[in-house]
Amino acid sequence: MPCIAPIIRAADFSSVEDVAAAQRDFEAELVQLSPGRFRYGMSLVDLGPVRVQSNAVQGSYLGRARVAPGEWALFYRTGGPAEASRLNGILPGSADAVLYAPGAELLARVVDGQRWTMLVLDGARFAEVFDRLPAAREGRAVPLRGLLARAPGLLRLPDLAGPEVAGLPGAAVSEAVVDGLRASLDGALADAQSSRRRLRGERSAARLTWAAVEYLTAASGRPVCSEEIGTALGVSPRFVNYCFDAVYGISVHRYLRQRRLSEARRRLAAGGAGLLVKQVALDLGFWHFGRFALAYRDLFGETPSQTLAASGRPPGR
Repeated sequence: MPCIAPIIRAADFSSVEDVAAAQRDFEAELVQLSPGRFRYGMSLVDLGPVRVQSNAVQGSYLGRARVAPGEWALFYRTGGPAEASRLNGILPGSADAVLYAPGAELLARVVDGQRWTMLVLDGARFAEVFDRLPAAREGRAVPLRGLLARAPGLLRLPDLAGPEVAGLPGAAVSEAVVDGLRASLDGALADAQSSRRRLRGERSAARLTWAAVEYLTAASGRPVCSEEIGTALGVSPRFVNYCFDAVYGISVHRYLRQRRLSEARRRLAAGGAGLLVKQVALDLGFWHFGRFALAYRDLFGETPSQTLAASGRPPGR
């Protein structure tokens, strides 16, 4: 499934029936538990291979649904009371998540005041990450204890629905988010010892890393994701990451991020009439401008605006 320019929607509902009818990824049945007023706030960011649905509920309810074929669903808390909602009888902690495989049955009891996020993930893009979990392949709900501590970027995904990123141009931001999410999940679930064993006996890590860098050099000027590199070289994105870790000691995702920062510096230093820092960041897949500026300054010792100003043009925003 190709990435699309982020589509952002938000809505508030006052009945469980309306919430159920609004679900695009499930045929859900919801039953209100708490008496009195019910309110459900939802924001949805559609990136193509990933949909990020952030929710906040006033009132409690029971829910039943089934994950659609070809999709994975990941649920985790983002705030609310200490009492956890139940997902198939699982009580996830504040750093835990629960994963559902394609076709899995979902049974939930959501508590009053709960804030939570649901990720719906395209099976073709994320099967390599999750297929290592036998329980998930069997259609069971799988608790992923401590996942948010190992992959803290999950907690920032709801920020995609903020006003700062509304109306983003192009799919570069979506590709960067999807690629980073997959790398983050893969790293959080990986067994480091198993990874090293698998690397032995495979083609030379140095040779593949060299070929990957050559590919990136030929594609200079546009953002490239790890999946594209793997497809071009005939290996999995996970194996590309193993090779970069073996050769450089960093993940391919971090390497790609550093290259994108360098490309941003090149464009800003070149200047040009009407060039905007914000547009350069978006074109290269940086959707959070505050973190982009901080990473840029840490790497180059000056802000993006200072680089642009030095080119002889006003630092438009």
